[in-house]
Amino acid sequence: MNERKIKGVVVDVGHGGSDPGAVSGNLREKDFNLKAAQYMYKRFQELGIPSVIVRDSDETINKTDRVNRVNNAFGGIDEDVIVLSNHINSGGAQADFVIMYNHS
Repeated sequence: MNERKIKGVVVDVGHGGSDPGAVSGNLREKDFNLKAAQYMYKRFQELGIPSVIVRDSDETINKTDRVNRVNNAFGGIDEDVIVLSNHINSGGAQADFVIMYNHS
């Protein structure tokens, strides 16, 4: 197992505000993403794991601001920071992987 020291965890909430994500009837992906991220953040805090949540309400954040919040959560881009981005995709599509930043 890798024994490197982790600085912390950044919990990103997919979609939000004017971007509902996947929608089915009155169910919106952004609502599930927010609930999951809030739970994760709270649990990390209870366990004493340094963590930051990108947003804690139904807020519109453009892609640049989202990436900046993630990258600056622990003082800048660092390979010792874990980033969890919550998305709940609708059925029938292949999973997409998004690289939010690249370590040089």
